[in-house]
Amino acid sequence: MGCCDVKNDPKISNKKGLKIVALAGNPNVGKTTIFNALTGLRQHVGNWPGVTVEKKEGIMKYKGREFLVVDLPGTYSLTAHSIDELIARNFILDGNADVVVDIADSSCLMRNLFLTMEILEMGVKNVVIALNKIDLAKKKGVKFDIRKMEKVLGVPVIPTNAKSGEGLDELKKAIVAMIDGKITTNPVIPVYEEPIEREIEHISKLLTGTVLIERYNLRWLAIKLLERDEEVIKLVLNHLGHGKMDEILQHISELEQYYKRSLDIVIANQKYEFIDNLIHQFVIHQGEFKETLNDQVDRILTHPVYGFLSLAAVFYALFKFVFTFGTPMQEHLDALFSNLGEAIAPYIANEMVRGLVVDGIIGGVGAVLSFFPLVFLLFIGMAILEDTGYMARAAVVMERVMRKFGLPGKSFIPMVLAFGCNVPAVMATRALDDERDRIITMLINPLVPCSARMVVITFLAGAFFQEHKALIAVGIYMISILLALLSALLIGKFIIKGEESPFVIELPDYLIPSWKTVIIHSWERSKEFLRKAGTVILFGAILIWYLSNYPVPVGSGLSYAEKLGKALEPFSMLMGLDWKAAVSLIFGIIAKENVIATYGILYGVEEGEQALAILMRNAMTPLQAFTLALVTTLYLPCIATIGAIRAEGGNKWALVAVVYNLALASIIGILVYHLGFFLL
Repeated sequence: MGCCDVKNDPKISNKKGLKIVALAGNPNVGKTTIFNALTGLRQHVGNWPGVTVEKKEGIMKYKGREFLVVDLPGTYSLTAHSIDELIARNFILDGNADVVVDIADSSCLMRNLFLTMEILEMGVKNVVIALNKIDLAKKKGVKFDIRKMEKVLGVPVIPTNAKSGEGLDELKKAIVAMIDGKITTNPVIPVYEEPIEREIEHISKLLTGTVLIERYNLRWLAIKLLERDEEVIKLVLNHLGHGKMDEILQHISELEQYYKRSLDIVIANQKYEFIDNLIHQFVIHQGEFKETLNDQVDRILTHPVYGFLSLAAVFYALFKFVFTFGTPMQEHLDALFSNLGEAIAPYIANEMVRGLVVDGIIGGVGAVLSFFPLVFLLFIGMAILEDTGYMARAAVVMERVMRKFGLPGKSFIPMVLAFGCNVPAVMATRALDDERDRIITMLINPLVPCSARMVVITFLAGAFFQEHKALIAVGIYMISILLALLSALLIGKFIIKGEESPFVIELPDYLIPSWKTVIIHSWERSKEFLRKAGTVILFGAILIWYLSNYPVPVGSGLSYAEKLGKALEPFSMLMGLDWKAAVSLIFGIIAKENVIATYGILYGVEEGEQALAILMRNAMTPLQAFTLALVTTLYLPCIATIGAIRAEGGNKWALVAVVYNLALASIIGILVYHLGFFLL
């Protein structure tokens, strides 16, 4: 473990004993593109042990040799503010990597070199800098004297353009040469003003007599103490004791009085000044600054009015794209499962087994799997928006809105992730520095429609609102997001009070997405949908089939499912939903896709999704279908999401999420149904 108390072991599985290459860098610097280029399809995506933060590993091959590449979480610094920063910091601190590849965006080098200085300050010498997006820097009239840059920074610098592959062979060559000990480095480290340097020296001398000298760079520990890094304070306190630690803290307080601000800000400012002096030695600016096309487009896309209209248009286009191209594929898959059931049925003599296989497994799971093209296309659309750089602009537009509801614009990022799955979205709240913002964002995340609920929304929209299905789907999404924001305001005012945190986000240059990267990302995200279909949904389908057929089949009023539904029907009918809807919503807690699968089993549909749509149209009105789609979107989070909230916030906030979502869905369902009934 590193110096920080993080619930994960940064040491990775490396059974072959391969040399390890760690990729570090800010968000949006092209780190993932370089990772994909180095490893190709020889990748594994999982989570860091003990935490649900994505961990990517892959195998890089070079001249018959193999190397393990680890993609560290993207961070702007290596402080102790977020779990992503702690993971990256601990991994580097513990010497897990044989080479650290620091990927820097050459088009905005000042900010990127801040992370570089933090890495070098830790005493890491095995660093190679990949100076990425070199093409964008040239367009801005910025050139680099690479030889001078290497001499100034004291480490190898490889210019790259990850999109085109430029410089990647040279990067591989430098990595291997570093591992083989053929490159000697002399990394530069920031130098601060005399009062800061004097205190760094004082603290370093105090630490010299401890065992910390064997594992850590003492200068780095001293700087982190000056910044009041809580994890480092705990570590040093265990070795120095309260007496000397109180002395250090007293010196820190005196320095803060001298500078009239906290030392973390002072040190950051002086570090940027140091970086600025370095840059002037190897960066050449050609011509005067001119407003770029990026700047002109940003004036529209981040405008208070035009930006919001653009956001609505973009997401409408996203759903139009998903429906237009996904629906034909969905219908083909639906027909395939229907034909499969019909083909298998004659060969199963036992009526109970036939019903289980055809109606329960093929009918239930097949009804969900037929929506995989829609889910996959949604992830493709989201990946394109991310890779083009639009998502950052969307966050800026939404910041103005979200600030009115007591949230920072950064909360928009986990909310966007929630469109794919609420579980990683809940985990992504760890990137928020403020605990209040983190908890509120975590609690409202389940109100954002995930891909599982998209299955229900798209099915009902297609079945009942064929000509306006995209509009209905967008409407349900917009209502859900509005309710999420109103919930944030309510929770922030009455449940979790506190001050709002400032909003800082990078606006990357617009880029043409790499289709290889888009497809890989979309597949990695959407294959979780397939995994659920083979596990949770399969279990749910079998359970639903059993409850629907025992002790006698549905229709007699004696099946377990009917009894459960009839017991809940007095309440569900307040929303215009009969016992079938009540049962479907109950099983939807296992996985939201089960709502449609349950209907298929309850109706005994074997012919596929179109047959189910016809039966439901005969049994429900469009108003009831709209209410069902909305209630499905808002009510209890799935079991996996509840578990994620419990892991992140504890039992208290998991219980709050369950009670709040159930109450909100009930109130909205009753209001929408009765208001619609009155108006129609």
